[in-house]
Amino acid sequence: MLDFNKKYWKWIIPALCALYCLFEANGKGDFYIFLSAADDLGKHENIFEKKYVDGYHYYYSVLFALFLKPFAALPYLPLKFCWQFLNALLFFNLLQIFYKSELVSKLKRKDLFILLVFIVSLRFFIDNIHHSQITILILWCCIKGLTLISQDKPITGALILAIGVNIKLLPIVFVPYLIYRGYFKAALFTAGFYIAFMFFPSLIIGQEYNMALLKEWAKLINPTNQIHVLDVDERSFHGLSTLFSTLFVKDVPDVYALKITRNIADVSLETLSKIILITRLILIAFTLYFLNLKFFAKAKTNFAQCIELSYILLLIPLIFPHQQHYAFIFAIPAFAVILYTVMINKDQKAITVLLILIALGFSLKLILGVFDDYYVHFKLITYCALLLIPLLVWVKRKEAV
Repeated sequence: MLDFNKKYWKWIIPALCALYCLFEANGKGDFYIFLSAADDLGKHENIFEKKYVDGYHYYYSVLFALFLKPFAALPYLPLKFCWQFLNALLFFNLLQIFYKSELVSKLKRKDLFILLVFIVSLRFFIDNIHHSQITILILWCCIKGLTLISQDKPITGALILAIGVNIKLLPIVFVPYLIYRGYFKAALFTAGFYIAFMFFPSLIIGQEYNMALLKEWAKLINPTNQIHVLDVDERSFHGLSTLFSTLFVKDVPDVYALKITRNIADVSLETLSKIILITRLILIAFTLYFLNLKFFAKAKTNFAQCIELSYILLLIPLIFPHQQHYAFIFAIPAFAVILYTVMINKDQKAITVLLILIALGFSLKLILGVFDDYYVHFKLITYCALLLIPLLVWVKRKEAV
């Protein structure tokens, strides 16, 4: 059996990451969009209105573009390699956080546990590195920030969490969580750092230009926009808004859709918007089930906290619009919590079978990529992520026994 405590893994893993990132360094990828927006920032252009690389918008913060601006004039491929390598290291740091956690240390076969989590997340890891995406960094900001906050390091944890919120807003869901759980200092610092990060670019690019960009950014990411309701602009989109668009609208403007019926109804955009909103609200409200309706009190155990945090992380790619397949790396903590419970409680055949099916659904692109058009057409990843919710309910009920 593998032993990840061995020191040589500290050299083998970075070396393998470097080799893989070298292999993936060719091509533009999303990092090219980041750098292009950073370059246009120096020209005082509207980086949120302009489109890059075949019509894609820049959806991230002004501060992130400002941070990348000094690098925009440097050779692209070495920069892209460094970006991919950074994200690869952050991914393995997340596995290391799991491996060294108090809970995983109780497992007799913790090396097997980490290996299985890695295998199931491999598809999303590859997708993120291939597209030179930012999702791994955002997930790391969430988990690392929350870990530090739970270790009574509220300022450092809030700083890291606020960086994630500033770049891509997704971790904003953890601010009300911190308040609910009584981490008032961390919530206050997260909000404070976030506000500071929003207005800091004014010192460099000018207040008028920064405020104009912030207004354009708000319009671009507004979830009520029709483009975020009928969320099928790209065939690789997943999440509730995309799934419901394919289920409840007969002729969605998806030019890559297969000629296989997948809708079960045909409703107006207004009705579709209401269905999506109601479902989002139900899933958000269901968070209270995992929080036990105990306001301003910490979770009873570390495991109880892991369950509730994994559910909130799982919600991120489900409830936010415009989510790509690689965003479902946010579902891996939920998968890990369920796998952990199965390994602790033996003879859980039905749960094990469901978990295997979910793992296969996540990984079919790697196993049988020739049929990927069908997986994307029927939004298989979204169904698999939704299946994790009842399994998390089972975990919570098991933990309460």
